[in-house]
Amino acid sequence: MKKQPTLMMCVLLAALALSGCGVKGDKGDKGDKGEAGPAGPAGAPGPQGVAGAPGKDGRDGVSPPLPFRVVRSAVDNGISKPALCGTEEIMIAATCVVKVGEAAQSPRTMGESGASCDTKPGQSDPPQAVILCTKPQQ
Repeated sequence: MKKQPTLMMCVLLAALALSGCGVKGDKGDKGDKGEAGPAGPAGAPGPQGVAGAPGKDGRDGVSPPLPFRVVRSAVDNGISKPALCGTEEIMIAATCVVKVGEAAQSPRTMGESGASCDTKPGQSDPPQAVILCTKPQQ
């Protein structure tokens, strides 16, 4: 009869171990989302950026490239040379800049890449051609 309590104990332990196994019930619905918490503290400032190249004549450094650039004509021995865009640029606007008191004039365009201004009789300084150049959009 000593074997009965031992057998009973084994059966009870097996039943207890297997009682956790089996099909679980359905999950419930998700709850509503809670409100947003308060904003956290500001983070540490980022590292200092690299120094830019020195500017012309010790002035401010180089700025990032603009969508266009201004080109002025040059004067060589009293003769105005045309203002020209770079090889990968096109001209989007042109004008002539004359000395105060002189008659305004229109620029003479040179295709899509440049312009010049003609000196009129009686002008003391040749006018300067000023153009805006940009890279064509692709």
